[in-house]
Amino acid sequence: MRTNFSVKDKVAVITGAGGVLGGSLARHFVAQGARVAALDIRKEQLDSVVEILRSKGGQAAGFVSDVLDCMELRKTAQQI
Repeated sequence: MRTNFSVKDKVAVITGAGGVLGGSLARHFVAQGARVAALDIRKEQLDSVVEILRSKGGQAAGFVSDVLDCMELRKTAQQI
């Protein structure tokens, strides 16, 4: 896959990271050297994805957050 820019050592914020698409994106970004801030409202699925990312040598942190709740999202952004 050709890329126009590098995400190495950048932070990728992935919403819905506990789902199929979000988890896939998170794995892709980790494989490219990005640090991943994974967000999802489902803690169990989120924890599973973060564990997988770390087991592959990636830097990842999980945040239980509802992106439809503006105040909650602001708090999460401050933690990232």
